[in-house]
Amino acid sequence: MTSSTQRGSSIGSGKPPEMGMKKGPTSGSSNVVEGVKEQAAKLTEGAKDLATQAGETLLHSAEEQKAAGADFIAGIVGAVRRAANEFQEVPQAAHYIRQAAEQMESVSDAFRRRDVGQLITDVQSFARRQPTAFLGVTVLAGFAAVRFLKSSTSAVRPSAQSMTGPSRPVSYPSATRTTL
Repeated sequence: MTSSTQRGSSIGSGKPPEMGMKKGPTSGSSNVVEGVKEQAAKLTEGAKDLATQAGETLLHSAEEQKAAGADFIAGIVGAVRRAANEFQEVPQAAHYIRQAAEQMESVSDAFRRRDVGQLITDVQSFARRQPTAFLGVTVLAGFAAVRFLKSSTSAVRPSAQSMTGPSRPVSYPSATRTTL
């Protein structure tokens, strides 16, 4: 009768007797879990290294561009000073042009002295304090960049006219309608 009592207790619970007992983790499953944890740690470390390398590369590139920008501004300063010398007949205009050149030179020096992070912070604070002036400066800088790019590409590529010789005007026969 003990078997019916056992059978009745297992039927009443709705589970077979072996399903009711909890088993601890086996050594095989704990090895799998540890392996997954190790792989996750390796992947995390690799991602951190990759992000660090990308950040360093980006910073190096930004520093190079900063130096190129400072050199570009220094070139503009030289051109503005030469323009000021052309205005000797109008001393007041020459004075203002020289002042503008001095201000641009101080900007170029600031670019050279400061690191990229500090420059970004300065630009952001200026944009928050003077949004209209910031917008105007960015528009002017955009126009200057476009002009510079257009002039540098036309200076690099020889024109089609110089390669083919002197150009002649092309005349096309005029299309006239005659009514019949």
